[in-house]
Amino acid sequence: MKTRLLWTLILSVGGAALYFGIARPEVTTIPQDLRETIDDLKPPLPPLEPPALVMPELPALTLPVLPPPKRIDPIPPRPEVPIQDQATIDFSTGAPVVRRHGKDQDALESALKEISEVLKDTKIEAKK
Repeated sequence: MKTRLLWTLILSVGGAALYFGIARPEVTTIPQDLRETIDDLKPPLPPLEPPALVMPELPALTLPVLPPPKRIDPIPPRPEVPIQDQATIDFSTGAPVVRRHGKDQDALESALKEISEVLKDTKIEAKK
């Protein structure tokens, strides 16, 4: 408890010293008569004129034309796969694989039968 009071007293004395010593410079120990005579000793300041502002001419800059960047790893072209009858093209691995199996042919025939059955009763009218 004593240390808190001591620190409070030290901080308050320091704050008062800062206030009266720095923030209020009109409170001084120099007598007023002496301060007025000191102010008279200062030479008058000549009026200052602002310097002339000169803006230099800047040359027009043109940006250099750069060639397009070259890729180190060029993008491979799309693979061309010729369309073949009775064959299946499988893209599941990321590359086209042409397969000819009996299962594929059976699946193709069953799909064509389903399509023909659905379209048998469907009538498409032309819009006028």
